[in-house]
Amino acid sequence: MEKILSVSIASYNVEKFIRKALDSCCIPEIMDRLEVIVVNDGSTDSTLEIAREYETKYPETFRVIDKINGGYGSTVNASIRVAAGRYFRLLDGDDWFDRDGLVKFIEELSVAEEDMVIARFKRVFEEDGHEEMRDEAADLDEKIVRFDSLGDHEWFTMHAITYRTKILQENDVRLTEHCFYTDQEYDLLPLPWVDTVRVFPEVVYCYRIGRGEQSVSPEGLEKHYNDQTVVLKRLYTIYPQVGKKKTAKDKYIFNYFVLRTFLQIRVLLVISKSALHKQELINFVRYLKREQPLIYKELLRTSKILKLLLITRFNAYGILHERLRREYRY
Repeated sequence: MEKILSVSIASYNVEKFIRKALDSCCIPEIMDRLEVIVVNDGSTDSTLEIAREYETKYPETFRVIDKINGGYGSTVNASIRVAAGRYFRLLDGDDWFDRDGLVKFIEELSVAEEDMVIARFKRVFEEDGHEEMRDEAADLDEKIVRFDSLGDHEWFTMHAITYRTKILQENDVRLTEHCFYTDQEYDLLPLPWVDTVRVFPEVVYCYRIGRGEQSVSPEGLEKHYNDQTVVLKRLYTIYPQVGKKKTAKDKYIFNYFVLRTFLQIRVLLVISKSALHKQELINFVRYLKREQPLIYKELLRTSKILKLLLITRFNAYGILHERLRREYRY
């Protein structure tokens, strides 16, 4: 039977969590239409051995790729190359699918023809177990829309996004390797070939929040904050037209850049206070003013934080650090 959905699971030292991810795909009525590609990214724990168990037990559904460590983007690239499903989406090795939602999602994709499908997801917090449902298409009134109508829409994230696999394969979509935060490239790089969007009103993805190893945790931010700048600069280069707002896609991407750039300024204020981090913040703002004037201008219009930094010649760095550090949450 035709594979309807290929799932790429990035797996690096997730032995404590990966069984939950893989079990959430073991649903008899859909496994013949589901392809699960587990990419072991050089794990040093038992992640690979666990993945092999599922490949052995369910060879028609699970496929394991074992490779040297290359970072998150490399796992996505490896999966795209071999994916056989009509649609393609990501699942991190420490997250999982809502089983009922996944069954309904496969049924939905079986009749879908759109370039992108947006589904609800939920954030599950490790600390107390509470959940937050996210519906990034809540303001869309129709089930199927053209991307040209989404210029003012807030951006979609990888937890919600599924693409037609041909878009990724035929256009050689590749994420940056040896780098964190490349899920943002997954959000944006395929967009030139996305014309139609289908909305799926059920929760599919369950996103675990609160692990100290995560790139969005305070510890993760401290280790990998520079990677965010690397990813942003690559995307700025790929979409040099952003801000001119000639098309709906340009406007959508520009709004995405403004928010992501603002969030990176916040990250540089949240990580530990030091003369080095203050100078990196100054350098980033100067880069924006010089190389990305439209984004810089929009941030000046909308961000009180940036205005305060500039008015005080960055002397507000310490005060803002203390305030944002107290307020920080995933």
